Formats: sequence, C-alpha cells, structure tokens
Amino acid sequence: MPEENLGKVEKEYDDLHKSLDLEYPNKFIEFPKTSNPAEVDFKYPLIIPFADAHIKWDPEIEQLVYYVEEPSMASEEKNMLKTIIEELVDAIQVGFNSIKDERKARQYLESQVLKIIEGLNLPITRERFTKIMYFIYRDFIGLNKIEPLLRDPWIEDIGCDGVGVPVFVVHRKYGSIQTNVKFDDLTELREFVIKLAEKCGRYISYAEPILDGTLPDGSRINASLAGDVTTRGPTFSIRKFSERPYSPVEIIEFNTASSDIMAYFWYLVENGASILIAGGVATGKTTFLNSICMFIPPESKIVSIEDTRELKIPHEHWIPAVSRLGFGIPMPTGEKYGEITLFDLLKSSFRQNPDYVIVGEVRGKEAYVLFQGISSGHPSLTTFHAGSIDTVIKRLTTPPIELSPSLVESLDVVVIMSHAKEKGKSARRVKEVEEIKSIDPDTLKVVANRIAEWDPSTDSFSFYGNSLALEKISKFKGITVEQAWEEIARRKSVLEWMLKNGIKDYEKVSVLINEYYKNPEKVLSKVDQKIGLNISQPKTVEIEVKEQKPIKVVVESQPIVQPVQLQPIIQQLPLPEIEQVQSIKVETKVMQPEETTKVEENKDEYDIAREVEDLKQKIAASLQEVKKDKKSKLERVLGYKIIVER
Repeated sequence: MPEENLGKVEKEYDDLHKSLDLEYPNKFIEFPKTSNPAEVDFKYPLIIPFADAHIKWDPEIEQLVYYVEEPSMASEEKNMLKTIIEELVDAIQVGFNSIKDERKARQYLESQVLKIIEGLNLPITRERFTKIMYFIYRDFIGLNKIEPLLRDPWIEDIGCDGVGVPVFVVHRKYGSIQTNVKFDDLTELREFVIKLAEKCGRYISYAEPILDGTLPDGSRINASLAGDVTTRGPTFSIRKFSERPYSPVEIIEFNTASSDIMAYFWYLVENGASILIAGGVATGKTTFLNSICMFIPPESKIVSIEDTRELKIPHEHWIPAVSRLGFGIPMPTGEKYGEITLFDLLKSSFRQNPDYVIVGEVRGKEAYVLFQGISSGHPSLTTFHAGSIDTVIKRLTTPPIELSPSLVESLDVVVIMSHAKEKGKSARRVKEVEEIKSIDPDTLKVVANRIAEWDPSTDSFSFYGNSLALEKISKFKGITVEQAWEEIARRKSVLEWMLKNGIKDYEKVSVLINEYYKNPEKVLSKVDQKIGLNISQPKTVEIEVKEQKPIKVVVESQPIVQPVQLQPIIQQLPLPEIEQVQSIKVETKVMQPEETTKVEENKDEYDIAREVEDLKQKIAASLQEVKKDKKSKLERVLGYKIIVER
C-alpha cells in the first residue's frame, strides 16, 4: 500500500484494531531435549505478533544467551516514533495512568496517536503504524524494554545490575541466562526505576533510594536509585509471579522427585500432614510446595499467606493473603504505618477456621504462631531457608525464632531441596525426605526416619518404608499401615499413567486428582498398568544438631601442652558420643591449688611422647574392664578426669 495520511483514511481499515490486538501465549512449550547447551537454538513467542524469545548458544562468550527479538526499525521510523512520543507525552491526560483495563488504555493511545499523525500530516503505512503502536504500547502501558521478559511464563527472575550491564534472567528450563537487553544510558535506567516505583504505588528518591514493592500482577520489585548506594548505577530485581505452576506430574517428568515420593505426599497431604520444605536460594522450594498443594481435597478451605504472590492453587475455596508494606518512618516497633506482616496475617488466618494453612516462607516470629497451629491439629505447609535437617532444627530453635523442641516435633515431614548441575544443566532435586521422630531438648539431637533420598551419582531416588506419618494416619483412620501403602501404590499408578499419556498441565492434572477423590474406581479403570512401589530397606537417622567439636580428654596432672592427636585410641572409648565425632584430641592440664595455671600454646615443659605412651597403655589395660561401663568408671581406672566437650 502506498504511503498516505493514515489519520484521514482510518475508516477505510476495518481490520485496523484487529491487527493491533496483542496476544500473550501462556501455553506449555516443548523445549528441545539436548544435554549439550551448544546445540540449543530455540525460539518461542512472547507478544504475538511482535516479540519473540530466541535462546541460543553464543560461541564468543561460550554460553547461552536469551535474545528478545522485536520489530526492527529504520532510522526514518525511529525518528517518527520519537516525534510521536514527544507529542503524546504532552497530549496524554493526567487520568491515563488510572485506566486499569489494558484494552481501554490501548484504544486511548491509538486515538491520540492517530490525532498526532493527522495533525503533523505524517506519511505512514498500516504496517509502519502497527509497528510504532507496538513500541508505544510497550513503553506507555508496559515496562519498556523489559515488557517482553515479563510476558515470558518461563522466566522466574529479571535482574539489572547497573548501567551498561546486560539484564540477566532466571529461566525455568535453562537457569540463569544473559540477555541482549541492556540499559546503556544512566538517565534511561534512572527513569525506568522511578517508573517501577510508580507502578508499585511507591516513592523512590535520592533521600529514600531503596524500593521494595509489588507490581499489579503480583511480581515483587526491589530496586535502588542512587549511585552511592549501588556503585554501578541504579539497579532492579523483579521476582515474577507465575500464572502457570508446575504440576506433580511435571515434577516427576523433570526428575525433581520420583513417582513414589509424589504418591507418598499425595496421601500425606490429603490426610492432613504438616510439611516443611527447606532448601537454599532457588532450589525449587515454592515450586514443590505449589505442586503438592494440588493434592489438597477440593472441598477444603485453604488460607495461603505470602510476602510475594507466588502460589497458584486450583481450588475455589482458597483465600490468598499477601503482606503489605508500610509507609513513612518506622514506628518504635520497627514496623511502618499501615504495614501488614506475615505475623498479622497468620494470627488472623487461624480465626477463619481453615482446613489447610500455607505459608510461603517462615523466617521470624510468625513461626511460633504456625507451629502452635500445627501442634493443635491444623495441617500446615510452608517453606524455610535451610540446607539440611540439622540446620532446620538449629534455625527453628535459636533466635530470632526460638521454638521449643517439643513444638518442632509436631512437624510431620521435612523435605530438603537441592539445586545441582546435572550434565551441565540446572537441576532441582528432592535431596531428602525426613520424618521427625524425636528431638532431644538438651542436645537437640534429631532422630528421624529417612523416607527418601537422592543419589547424585546416578540421579535416582531411593524410597524407604517404615513411615511414622503413615502409622499415625492409619491409627486415626482405623486401617493398617499395609492398606495405606496399597493406596499410595494406586496413586503412584495414576501419576505414572498421567505422565505416560501426556496429562501434565496443572489444570488437567488438578481435574483428575479431584476426580480421583470423588470416584477413585473410575480413575483407576483408566490406568492400564498397576505399578508397585519401589521400597528399599528402611532407614532411621540420628542427627547431631549442635556444632560438631572434638571430644577432648583433659588430663588434670600435667602442664598445658599442645593438643595431641589420639584418634585411633580414643575411638575405642565406651562413650556414646564417640559415633558422632569427626576428630578427637587430648589436652593435658595441671591443677594448682584453687586455680589452673595458664601456659602459652606450644610451651614444651616435658616429654610429650612419653606422656602419650603412658596414656595409651592405661587405656589399653582398662578397655576390657570398662567396655560397657560408664565414663565415671573409666575415670577411676585411668586415674584421669575425662571431660567431654562439644
């Protein structure tokens, strides 16, 4: 079509608005299956028909790069776009930002742009017009050059570390990837951070250069404005809210957990077990939490509490609550005016008589309220930052949380998540599944049943029986443990059948799970193969939570000397703590009247070798006599005072 004044002939284009409709795909994407990153070259749409994601290997930097591909513009088109934007800024009414409906906002912009084109008599074709309108939509309604990244359902995090630094994203499939998006101009980046604050309904300035807010779609923002706070210039980090969570079947498909483990959790969640999912940063804690939330019976009332909206639960009877940031100067309590914390929401949630309480992450005083609820019989699911079960117990029983061991014992299951590299790719795995049996209130030693664990050498899972949680559930339901395991095996068959038949989208999986609750025989009739559980030898694990320190045998008869390694000998001592010790040393002290003489380290006042040899002989002579006796008898035989220290 020849160039002409589009403003004058707008009515001739009946399909103009249709051509300007944007589509944001949120469908499941089958990524190419390859273990070699250098072979990755894959494109998928972000904003149809204008923006695509193109992930491919860059041989120069030898890593994957995420390319945002948008319509290219000639210099004439760029100048035209710049002119229109300058006029549009003056023409837009103050109330434009209050328009919440995206379609209405786009129509308003279209009408204003058409007026500008007609007023300036700009030569333009329909193709050029649609291209220009895309960039106007992107910059006036969306978040500028970041908008395509926000529209990608496979991106979890977006981060900019300063001026001239490529924006990085965390991709669900490929992990952390550099993009071709970059803010090269300081003013551009500064204005973008201010725009982020406006979108969050917050304020950021050089006086208050840190932004912590939430976008209208639930994505969490953290940004800085002043260069003296972040020396590479303004920065921002966006934790996206995902509209499409992973289903339990996808968790199995990605080998994050085995079908045995997921069937076990299906049964536990249905029967009200309380589960804590622990792990480090970006280990998949919330992803796993969301997947097992799909096992909650459809008629149950759920209350979820989060700082950042991340959970997506396919239940009608669900109250999603999100904490709210305050305003102004903090009050004496440390909170800001109008602030609603997790603690506030959690206290309120138990008054709503929920069947399940889900907390996105516990890290402070809200843990006490949560565990009080668990101990009083409210099924609860949550995540926690800790890399092992002993770290979980340490953090829960020490400040600032400081729960009593008896409260922590009310927790049924602890899941430890891991983020590893599998064949060069990012891999999230269920590292361990532990059932807490008891916690010693003095030593904090945990006795736990290890239900499952991941073997990184084979990238496979071992699943163990002898479940304490199943024993408790079986007693409550009046059935045998064997019957419970049979039911878990049936559910494993259903999960395997869904995986085999490509039923893995969370909505479809949720429908089948709900159907199973209503009519299990009907669902099982579809399953063409009944699959048994792969149960290995049961494991009971004793974990010493306190910091491992050497056992010291303190001899109160000689001057202080350097510690002497006596590992092979002391290992034979009949002390119960020996099994937990990694290294053992012997120190000797001299006892003066009313005090102990302190001598500098390395001071050699006698023959150490002879002293050690004497101690060896005494221990060897006394071992048989005191093999099964207590420490006090050993002290009498040796003539030494033995002090066991941690």
